[in-house]
Amino acid sequence: MRFAHARRVGLLLVAGALALQGCNRDDPPADQLEQAVTETVDEIEETPQPDGPYAPRNDCTRVAGASPFLADIRSAVSARDTEAFVALAAEDVKLDFGGGAGRDQLRAMLASDTAPLWAKLDELMTLGCASDGDALITLPWYFAQDISADPHTGMIVTGTGVPVRETAAEQAPIIAAVSWDVVELMDGGAGTSGFAHIRWQRRGAPASKPTVIEGYIDATRLRSLIDYRLVGASRNGKWRIISLIAGD
Repeated sequence: MRFAHARRVGLLLVAGALALQGCNRDDPPADQLEQAVTETVDEIEETPQPDGPYAPRNDCTRVAGASPFLADIRSAVSARDTEAFVALAAEDVKLDFGGGAGRDQLRAMLASDTAPLWAKLDELMTLGCASDGDALITLPWYFAQDISADPHTGMIVTGTGVPVRETAAEQAPIIAAVSWDVVELMDGGAGTSGFAHIRWQRRGAPASKPTVIEGYIDATRLRSLIDYRLVGASRNGKWRIISLIAGD
């Protein structure tokens, strides 16, 4: 189950070894390898992050044991390995607000490779991770942030520079662009146009531009504030999924 984590470490070492070609050949091999790996890690850490106040971030790398735990989750999700995923959940994992809980119910929710929950998990794997102390992590990252919006109409725009159009049409004029921010869903949904009617409170808008933008946005770029989230906790030194739930 630690294959994904081990693979990343292996790739990092390979990258470091390849980078030795650029090191000073007069240095001892161990020093060359350390230099190469350090430079490779620096390059990875300097990779630009998406723009926007709620763009995915990973705060969980600082939490002991969280990174291999998340690697195991990603591996199970990628492989659609139900038993591997269920094994990472606590026996009393919470699954809904009606009393649904436990590994058997989770297993039933992942009964086939096309079960809808797999797609939700795929999405969760891309949305960052927030930490709360040394024993609790939350995916997506934004769910652990202080967001002052109605949880039922608040939506995260999942992308950078997503256009807001004047009307619900692909050819309509673009009146704004939103990057990983919260918008308010109007009129209850997207209808048949594929566009959702939204209102956006623009941050730091120049005096020459309106503060509140109302328009239409590609509905596939919106994710509810209370869509699925995964909470993991360390219990007696072992990380387990303690909640996988949507709604409120």
